Amino acid sequence: MVNAQSELMLKAQALMKQKDELEAEIKQQQDDLQSQKVGMNDQLIDSNGFPRSDIDLVVVRTARSNIIRLRNDMKALMLQIEEALHAVHAEALEEKQRREEEKRKEQELLGTTPAGSVVATTTTPAITDEAALERSLPPFARVNAVAPDSPAREAGLVQGDKIVVFGTVNANTPNTLPTLSAHVQSRENRPIVVKVQRGDLTDLVSLILVPRQGWGGRGLLGCHIVPA
Repeated sequence: MVNAQSELMLKAQALMKQKDELEAEIKQQQDDLQSQKVGMNDQLIDSNGFPRSDIDLVVVRTARSNIIRLRNDMKALMLQIEEALHAVHAEALEEKQRREEEKRKEQELLGTTPAGSVVATTTTPAITDEAALERSLPPFARVNAVAPDSPAREAGLVQGDKIVVFGTVNANTPNTLPTLSAHVQSRENRPIVVKVQRGDLTDLVSLILVPRQGWGGRGLLGCHIVPA
């Protein structure tokens, strides 16, 4: 189980790296357009119907074509990332359920399970229910600041992001921020799936955050989180 979860997380991290590379390529092409002082929709002919002489048409057309292609690649990649993160989350939930079941059986063998108690169990279909629950949860915290070169910046967190899910912490978790802090401490150098509301986007943005020291600043995250 743990190995499977690690493999899934590595796959998700590789996809996130591809996303960063695609974003860098798109920015480069956008910079090429900006160097010609045109955008994606500006006219390339003058008022007389001739090609504009004030811009390099080859640079502009190549950049536009590349941006369209890269944006399509980004859409496909984001779907893969979403699927990978769901798989990581599902595997983590399955592992948690397995450990709870082992603990319950151990308590039964030791005779420590209270008589008449009912142990709650969940099955794989609950994973789908949990995904739907996440989409309905309100944010419980907000990213107030993100330090350069920090784990939070590397994960893709930006100022203003509203945190809906932070690993095992969500709006239904008691003492959300202290629990979040403890969760971060327990996951040093280990990935955490974070899901945020960003701007006017209707879908949650899924990120992989790895708390660590030695990044050049204070704390394990490098961001300031406040109540939503």
